Amino acid sequence: MPTLSAGALKRMLHLPADVVIGTPRVERDRADREIVVVPVRPYARGMGRCAECGGHGRPYDRLPTRRWRHLDIGCARLFLEYAPRRVTCAEHGVTVAMVPWARRRSAYTYDFEQQVAWLSVHAPRSAVSALTRVDWKSVGPICRRVADDLRAEQGAGLFDRLRSIGVDETSYRKGHKYMTVVVDHDRGRVVWMHQGHGEKVFDLFFQQLTPDQRASIQVITGDGARWIDECAFRWCPMAERILDGFHIVSWATDALDKVRTAAWREARKQGVAKKGKK
Repeated sequence: MPTLSAGALKRMLHLPADVVIGTPRVERDRADREIVVVPVRPYARGMGRCAECGGHGRPYDRLPTRRWRHLDIGCARLFLEYAPRRVTCAEHGVTVAMVPWARRRSAYTYDFEQQVAWLSVHAPRSAVSALTRVDWKSVGPICRRVADDLRAEQGAGLFDRLRSIGVDETSYRKGHKYMTVVVDHDRGRVVWMHQGHGEKVFDLFFQQLTPDQRASIQVITGDGARWIDECAFRWCPMAERILDGFHIVSWATDALDKVRTAAWREARKQGVAKKGKK
């Protein structure tokens, strides 16, 4: 019977190149469901790196075997298994050594967390939890870790070269709570979010910007809220305040409905309205 080589299995699981894998095995979890366990370990040259700074440290001891949830294989959940080492770092002391397949203090691999974060953009947390078979309380921390890595990759220049920004508030938890969101129209990405809405919350965004960063803003879009106008004129007096197209179309549609309804009622009073002519 043909067998799958370790190299082919590693590519199929999309594991980093500096990972050595063992023979997979099938087990039963506490709920008597089948799971696939794949023993892994980093290359020898990558075993002694501090998870905080990535520097080499002296071996200290080894922790018990633990598992990281990886992308499912078929209908079965898949786990990577490894007994991580602890090292003595000159800067951070005794700490757990980093592993190339997962973030620090995470029970999930990079690929699994990327999948959960992507699904969370397109579906509610309850649906993501059911689809990926993780506790719904774990979805938020996973998204936070992915977002932190993205911010680190973008660097400290997230607010640099802002030219055209948009601001709006969105509700969550069935409309009981609000969040203010600021987007960069030129680069098509969210640059700032904060719980709450109103003038005081929008002020917090401008307070994080340097004078040069505020001066670079030329256009501020949003709805017709007065607090947006007041903040925009106070912090960026030279910026042009523009109503966004979504709200303009929404207001025009509402106004058209009111005119149409009034015209229909007037036609009925005059007896000229006919069925099907509304």
